[in-house]
Amino acid sequence: MSVKRKGSAKERELANYLWERGCAVLRGCSSGAGVRKRYVPDIVAICKGRVLVFEVKYRSKYTAVRIEEEKLEKLVKFAERAGGEAFILVKFGRGPWKVVKPTARVGKEEYEGAVELRAFLESIFAARIDQYF
Repeated sequence: MSVKRKGSAKERELANYLWERGCAVLRGCSSGAGVRKRYVPDIVAICKGRVLVFEVKYRSKYTAVRIEEEKLEKLVKFAERAGGEAFILVKFGRGPWKVVKPTARVGKEEYEGAVELRAFLESIFAARIDQYF
């Protein structure tokens, strides 16, 4: 399977995961393809009224993920326009997906210090009574 096809498969996997957990989800059909005049993020999810804009990065081994500064700026700008928050979803091999704030480099140290996607979503969907008073 080509690297591009693997990336698309991971994006679809994440979109389905988010959908199954109650989020409305859109996947950028040509994300990363460079065929659009405007930036298209990999995934946009709306969960309990929160707009989450994701750039998705998968590596089969622990090799640092690097994202160009221009792409990061466009990710953040898109999220601002949508009234949401920008994040990078990173996964190394069989490890869990983790949520990272936009940064140009995600290495093993940043990955290990990041929150797992499952816990991140649980924090969004957890309703505490003190939020209403």
